[in-house]
Amino acid sequence: MSCTCSGKCISYKASMPSHKGRYESGQKRCNSCNAYIFWKGRFCPCCGIRLRLSPRNSKHKQKFLKITHQRKEVVIHGM
Repeated sequence: MSCTCSGKCISYKASMPSHKGRYESGQKRCNSCNAYIFWKGRFCPCCGIRLRLSPRNSKHKQKFLKITHQRKEVVIHGM
């Protein structure tokens, strides 16, 4: 696993969503490549570094966790 960007991540690069947050819309962040990408795995396809799945800022993290918790409740109760 190398720690440098090889440029593969450009094909997975994501644009800013207008109606909700990046993490809420399914984007993940690679700290090594310095980019938000759409990728199903937990590791960057370009450099192999683990992707960040949630915000670091406590204010935004609480908002993200609240939204994901509400989504889980709907799925559980909506059987």
